[in-house]
Amino acid sequence: MMLETLINRLSALLVALASLALALMMLHVTADVIGKYVFNAPIPGTAEVVASYYMISVVFLPLAWLEVKNGPIVVELFYEMGSPRTKRGMVMLGTILSLVFYGAIAWLSWGPAVHAWRIGEIVEGAWKVTIWPTKFFLPLGLGLACLALIVRLGQIVTGRCTVKDDTHPQHADPV
Repeated sequence: MMLETLINRLSALLVALASLALALMMLHVTADVIGKYVFNAPIPGTAEVVASYYMISVVFLPLAWLEVKNGPIVVELFYEMGSPRTKRGMVMLGTILSLVFYGAIAWLSWGPAVHAWRIGEIVEGAWKVTIWPTKFFLPLGLGLACLALIVRLGQIVTGRCTVKDDTHPQHADPV
């Protein structure tokens, strides 16, 4: 339960940071467009900051929150035809495959993040923009999503994550 609470809080923090990044991206791009077309003075480095900071944050930081809330995109083409036992197996298989996929990408992204940090990676455009910190957003977001999936697997195995006959899995209320 303590791990579950920690993952819930960390995922909520990361989704708040991603939401902030989305709002900042909107304001930054709007200010850049206004500067460019009204004052003939665009904000230097906008493209680099948007691509390297905002977009990476918005995509990878909320992944754990999606898993905690059981909100990833699902295709229920065959799921609806299954018995409750078959549905539970499908949910377990999907969770395991997601865990393997997220884990592999987290593992593969860790090395390049460390390398970018060691060399102080930057992007040169109108301005030099330091981008190495954002390289850690991938393993961070994906790693926490893996922990959320491990918790979900535990819930499935212990029966705390039930499978309804008419929809995707629901978290049972703990007794």
